[in-house]
Amino acid sequence: MKLAISVPVGAWHDFLPWALESLACQKADLRIAFLDASGDPRVKALADQYDDRLAYRRHGPDGGQSDAILEGWANVEGDWLGWLNADDMLMPGALEKVQAHLGANPGLEAVYGHSVILDGDGAMTGYHFNVEPPGERLLQAGIISQPSCFFSRAAYERAGGLNRDLHYVMDWDLWIRMYKSGTRFGFLDDALSMVIWADDTKTASINKRRRSELNAVIAEHAPEAAQKATFRAFMVHAAADKLWPPSLRRALVRRLRRSGPSVFGLRADGAFSPEADLKLAHYASEAKSGLRLSFLRPAPSLKASALGREVSVSSKGATVELRFDRPLGPAELCDINLRHDAGEAPVFLKAEWL
Repeated sequence: MKLAISVPVGAWHDFLPWALESLACQKADLRIAFLDASGDPRVKALADQYDDRLAYRRHGPDGGQSDAILEGWANVEGDWLGWLNADDMLMPGALEKVQAHLGANPGLEAVYGHSVILDGDGAMTGYHFNVEPPGERLLQAGIISQPSCFFSRAAYERAGGLNRDLHYVMDWDLWIRMYKSGTRFGFLDDALSMVIWADDTKTASINKRRRSELNAVIAEHAPEAAQKATFRAFMVHAAADKLWPPSLRRALVRRLRRSGPSVFGLRADGAFSPEADLKLAHYASEAKSGLRLSFLRPAPSLKASALGREVSVSSKGATVELRFDRPLGPAELCDINLRHDAGEAPVFLKAEWL
């Protein structure tokens, strides 16, 4: 597996250094194309730091994100493809897990997994709860998290490639066409990436161009009876992210997803019973001593353990601090198991590094 990854950059993002470091730490046959249209000297200076890891780089105007992604793949060798935006990061060991999954399932032409969701400050708020194994629901919902999806160039080309003219839904459009062209998708039940969902995230936009792109893809691919509901679901999600204050947004999500999907034991409304796993990592230069967990209400019985570490737990109101027996360095996987007594119902809000 020789993987070509395009990294399109339209503007400086505070997590861009983490994005590049998350690629640099992967143990895989990886070629990185860095496409910078920002005009920001900070982006060029960062690329200079990673120059020996970049197979191709360009600084200057382009035709948009899709155009940049295509430019990268055209100039970098690789029989498998993917892309990573400036506010996305791969999890430590993600590409090794993908390669192992392909080795065990040699007929697959695309593999995807879960994504950890971070807020604008880098705190974990949950997972991408819409992600699910491949199937017909792909035609009317975004069940694939783009930074956690990797696919063969042959299957990609058979489906007609990325639509250069799409700015907001090019990933969903591509997955649908690959699915319809017979691509054999595999689902890896593990967290492969971390994604920033902040107020300025592009997918939270409800502008005219995004609405137009969504309507076009839905009209072409979604079942006719489900088209209105599909468009409405995308718009409600975007409005919640873009327009409603965080407190109202969390309350609405908890109400709507009380019986919704769960990932690693954590439900979309933040509830878990009887336990849940938090999978996260960081790429900061300094090691982290633990995590501060915030809950909707006090969780006095909460217990925690970590893979490969001893953890001490202290509670104060609705906040729980977890301290590691040894610091967690950059590019180390943090896998926390949370448990609580029967009768309690903790509702997870976020996890911040200490």
